[in-house]
Amino acid sequence: MNIIKKHWSTLLRIILAVGMLYYLASSGSINWSSLAGMANAWQLTLVATLLFLIVTVLQSLRMQILINAHHLNLSFQAAIKLTFIGLFFNTYLPGATGGDLVKIYYASKGNPGKKTEVITILLLDRFIGLFTLLTLPLLLAPFFIPIIESEKVLKGLLGISLMISLGIIVVSIIGSKYDLENSHILNWIEKKIIFGEKLKRVLHTVHSYRNNKLVIFQALMLSYFLQSLMVGVTLVVIESINQLGVDIKMLILIPLGYFANSLPVTPGGIGVGEAALESLFNLFGMQGGAEALLGWRIIMVISGLTGLFFYLKGEKRFVFSSEDEERR
Repeated sequence: MNIIKKHWSTLLRIILAVGMLYYLASSGSINWSSLAGMANAWQLTLVATLLFLIVTVLQSLRMQILINAHHLNLSFQAAIKLTFIGLFFNTYLPGATGGDLVKIYYASKGNPGKKTEVITILLLDRFIGLFTLLTLPLLLAPFFIPIIESEKVLKGLLGISLMISLGIIVVSIIGSKYDLENSHILNWIEKKIIFGEKLKRVLHTVHSYRNNKLVIFQALMLSYFLQSLMVGVTLVVIESINQLGVDIKMLILIPLGYFANSLPVTPGGIGVGEAALESLFNLFGMQGGAEALLGWRIIMVISGLTGLFFYLKGEKRFVFSSEDEERR
């Protein structure tokens, strides 16, 4: 009984995910046998898997760029291992944050004095990924103006994305220009609020990137490229399971489905992402959105096994401080 009380939120999210998948299947939105097309068209499945692995490696590079810009050292090889371990736990644990927590644990291991900074950088890495996923449809919008004007729902979704994105940009600009060193507010937070010292270090870590604008720019451009490749993964999956093949309109719809999938409503977005992409496809008379995202999950399950290999190797430490590197 105590276990149920402790994990009631996770249980409800799992029940919701199963219920949504059941509804999609019973309504005919998911034809499980169509996913067998991934086995029949194994060449396309192999291409999709290779693209997914490339995306994961690029995520490793983005994380390395952000960490190394903050007087820490993470080798590219170690970044790849850490990212794949995170992918494994994200895929095989019930919950979208499982892999993030594991990455935080391993990245901060051996860095007790830098733990807050390491955690903040990894959260920033995650944030950049979500921001580029949110804004990718906006960058593609000029190429789909007739399509957007023909559908009010899509226009509304893009409008919401634009408002959220502008809000994030404004807050980021203000935060980068605010003088944290002489901030009376931060000094008050540090002294009066529980964990105030850690919060102040978090803000200092984020603020420090104002002198590393090139690093943020590199991370953003890299993230846009990998998000585009991830859309390519889903397009290849659709080509393998959908007899009608891909449609140009899918380029702007798939990122919106991915963003819905990233919302922490159900574990890993299961059910939510499928329902969102199915609805978006239906707006333009297309089918197979739910099946496309399920196929993408199959690719993720296959790729995630690489992380199990790295995890079983038992790497003890990934991130080193400058002082550690000098001693080594």
